[in-house]
Amino acid sequence: MCIITEIITMKLAVNITKDEFISIVDGLEMDFHSKQSGFIDSELIYDEQNDTWIMIQHWETAEQLKEASRKIFEDNSAKSFVKALDPKNVKMIIAPQLGVWK
Repeated sequence: MCIITEIITMKLAVNITKDEFISIVDGLEMDFHSKQSGFIDSELIYDEQNDTWIMIQHWETAEQLKEASRKIFEDNSAKSFVKALDPKNVKMIIAPQLGVWK
């Protein structure tokens, strides 16, 4: 099985605290992503120097990732997350995972 990794870099459109955004993402992960077919896990990182948030997600297939990405804009549980983002500052990389070292 080839796991698909999605890396999203984003900046916020609204003035909220780190804790508030982490709470929004927690809701997104519990109420939306975790319920999507093929979702494996998610990680949130904050680059304070560049005021940039980074989300790393793993999916079973690219098709399942694309379906979830399409649904996120329609799902009520994802609205606060989508509204918090500056759409001009959201970038995604989707690629197959080639190795894991622990």
